[in-house]
Amino acid sequence: MKTVKTLSWLVVLLGIWEVLAPFILGYSSKAGALWDAIILGIALIILAGWAALSNQVSTVKLLDWINVVLGVWLIIAPFIVRYTNIGAALWNDIIVGILVVVLAGWAALLAPRAESQMAQSGSRP
Repeated sequence: MKTVKTLSWLVVLLGIWEVLAPFILGYSSKAGALWDAIILGIALIILAGWAALSNQVSTVKLLDWINVVLGVWLIIAPFIVRYTNIGAALWNDIIVGILVVVLAGWAALLAPRAESQMAQSGSRP
């Protein structure tokens, strides 16, 4: 379960980056890209933080799968919200989205294994 929690904390860090990115990368004056980054970043922080702090494997798994969906949204958002002309926002969201999909997906797939290992060792979730 330690690896699952570590992966969730990494997604929290990506969420923090996503909130700060418009200001650091210079696209905070572009409303669509700005609000997409802030809303998605806050959602990632809350959900991944909750997953990292939870001891309920089923909750962790559900939150991680939700984060996978948010990661997919980050990848496609520039095309749907139409800010592909803002290179920094486009590439930031694609890269962060891919990282979120990989990390949260990995955590979600590891969660059942962590649960079975805890059951075999007699530990409680």
